[in-house]
Amino acid sequence: MRRTGNRASRHFGPGFSLLELLASVAIIAVIMGALFTFIYQAQKRYQGNQVVSESNQDARAALEVMTQEIGQAGSNPNFTANKWPAGASINISSEPVASPQPQCVTLNDINQIYPGDWLAVDTGANFELAQVITTSNYTSSPSPPCAAGMTPPWIQLVLEQDHCQSGAAGCTAPEPATNPWPFPIASYKQPYPSGILTGTGTSDDKTLEFFGDINADGVLNYVVYSLYAPAGAPTVTINGNPYTLYTLYRSITPVTFTAGAVNNPASPMVQNVLYNSALKQGPTGQPIFATSTVTVGVVPNILTVVGTVVINLSIAVNPQDLETGSVQYYNLATQIRPMNLTAAIAVNGAGGGKLLPLQPAGLPMSNPVNYYQ
Repeated sequence: MRRTGNRASRHFGPGFSLLELLASVAIIAVIMGALFTFIYQAQKRYQGNQVVSESNQDARAALEVMTQEIGQAGSNPNFTANKWPAGASINISSEPVASPQPQCVTLNDINQIYPGDWLAVDTGANFELAQVITTSNYTSSPSPPCAAGMTPPWIQLVLEQDHCQSGAAGCTAPEPATNPWPFPIASYKQPYPSGILTGTGTSDDKTLEFFGDINADGVLNYVVYSLYAPAGAPTVTINGNPYTLYTLYRSITPVTFTAGAVNNPASPMVQNVLYNSALKQGPTGQPIFATSTVTVGVVPNILTVVGTVVINLSIAVNPQDLETGSVQYYNLATQIRPMNLTAAIAVNGAGGGKLLPLQPAGLPMSNPVNYYQ
């Protein structure tokens, strides 16, 4: 027997037409396009967040440094250990006696004694408080006033009491036998009420100048925060106002107590700080630095002391948002109350205003040619 079949009677399953395939490809393309757009935007947002985070972290670190340093403004490093006169340089013919004229005393240690400081000199009936005029570490002229016959370290001051032994030249009230010899000298520290410099040529809306034992290491330093932007710096418009992208710089220089002192070059702290120098404000409508003062005391000890320092920093991002291409910025603000200046108010209020040291000579310092690096 033979098997026969009819090919025409066979049936196949349904397939896709060309039109259906094209429609499918189009739908997939639309879905993939939307997906890639979403991924692209997500990537831009992630990158933008990273930029904001890094910029914010740097700016916050700088703001933390500024908060700590401004908080130390006016600090006068306290050092009260006795600083005995060096016996070898005090002989019977040169022992200190009362005089309206400044005279010099050689000490065994003048560490952390600065011009303007008050010293507790001697004990008992010969005790007095005397203010330092200058020292061998900080002389105000090429020819030190105590150079002749004096061996450093020495201090110069006016003494109202005799600090001498019987037989010394000009000695009318010699040291009692019960007093220690050489007579003791101890530093008597008070804060500088002028720790933050205000007035013409010093602190303003975009500059802050202050001094003190900033690093708590026994060294007086002068610190300047200032904005700077070179010619052609980028400018952006926010709410109809132009804002230049500045850099906030910091300079720190040891106080010299001499006229003509010059700042050390400044280094960048925060970049892309938005500021309009004509309006004296950032996008928030606030200056970079603002101070409030407090006037205290009774004549002749009236003091004007900075009670609060306000900082407002508006930082541009990259300088614009990576996702939208628009100008984006964030604001960092803080208020600082320098405790040393508050202490100066308390000292003055307690009747000790005459013992507060004056602003050191040579402040404010001037900027060198290469100040901004």
